[in-house]
Amino acid sequence: MKIVPPEIAIQAIPDNSNVIMPGGCAEPVNVFEAFAANVERFNALTVYSGFGFGRYAYLKRGLGAHFRYVTWQASGTLRELFKENDRRKVGFAPIRLADLNRIVSREGPIKPHVVVVQTSIPQSDGTVSLGGSVGAMLDFVTEADLVIAEFNMNVPVTGGESRFSIDRIHYATESATPLATYSTPPAKPRDEQIVQHVMDLVPDNAWVQLGLGAVPDRVLNRLADKRNVNLFSGLLTGGLLTYLDRARHSPQVTAGELAGDKAFYEFCHQETRIKMAPLRVTHEVATLAALPRFVSINSAVEIDLQGQSNGETLGALQISGVGGSMDYVEAAAQSRGGISIIALPSTTDDGKHSKIVPRLAAGAPVTTPRFAVDCIITEYGVAHLKGRDLWARAEALIAIAHPDFRDGLANSL
Repeated sequence: MKIVPPEIAIQAIPDNSNVIMPGGCAEPVNVFEAFAANVERFNALTVYSGFGFGRYAYLKRGLGAHFRYVTWQASGTLRELFKENDRRKVGFAPIRLADLNRIVSREGPIKPHVVVVQTSIPQSDGTVSLGGSVGAMLDFVTEADLVIAEFNMNVPVTGGESRFSIDRIHYATESATPLATYSTPPAKPRDEQIVQHVMDLVPDNAWVQLGLGAVPDRVLNRLADKRNVNLFSGLLTGGLLTYLDRARHSPQVTAGELAGDKAFYEFCHQETRIKMAPLRVTHEVATLAALPRFVSINSAVEIDLQGQSNGETLGALQISGVGGSMDYVEAAAQSRGGISIIALPSTTDDGKHSKIVPRLAAGAPVTTPRFAVDCIITEYGVAHLKGRDLWARAEALIAIAHPDFRDGLANSL
């Protein structure tokens, strides 16, 4: 391993290679800025990443001329880029997260020639920690030909399976930049109603997975109201602090990613109650299905009257990805006493459009197929779809749609 200025590390990247950038709250700012500043040395690079909370600073210069960007999990930061609809610049790869570490591998269709990571400073045992952004990166590091690390003194050393040997690192640079942060979106009155409906379905002694957003974040804040609830999730947010503080038992917590503020990351440093795990564990259906009363809580952009869920696009605009929703839906279906929940408001924020629609638009992705959907929740109640015929499904969904749209939905049948 060589500790070098970030621009030297960028010079080591071979042109015409695949570069995997970190996602989540991992934002190696110095390496990203050096990449943007030196991008002219490349002619045919492909850069990949998943969902990130940061600024994607490596996309500032040269996109479409010196490299192309591909993601399997779009974020709000990328929305303008996808609006351009320029395939020379950007592409979306539909990848289920349970398959990611097999697809991005030496034997897979996406070879991870170069992997960039943000880690803790080296520890006395010769390892570094990926902190709160483990995900698939632990496996990517093992598979890569070249590993570039940014040692950041603000990255927490987390428990569980978050570390790897510095022997895997070829070039490293040092920094003390603030970590990317995440704040829970402001609550609307209807969010609290949705949260209550979700809480009514979560049994005592459950294992719970939570997606991202205002409703899952607030459910996490309240899970300690239940008895003996444990967490097993691809992502957990700052509400984990409230849960751990209020839990009346010794909770078990497994997560692949952590997202919050500076105080949250400081809390997670060497916190033994939080076990980090790679994506091959947090999204492994067999592992999750073996947990009794596994409850999956996620959201969607829209649901049609058959129960099909689109969680990825607004019209033709890619705003998210396949993610891990099907991993968790399948696991809940196979778990003894398991439940999968898709929770969403009944309308768009402006109230002009129903999120329960007669049918998904032509070309819209089916993120969760109708046969797999279990419970749909809006502020108006719960629709239990599993085992119901299509007519009964439609009636149940219309009953939880916003009253202004119920007649139109009924007339569409």
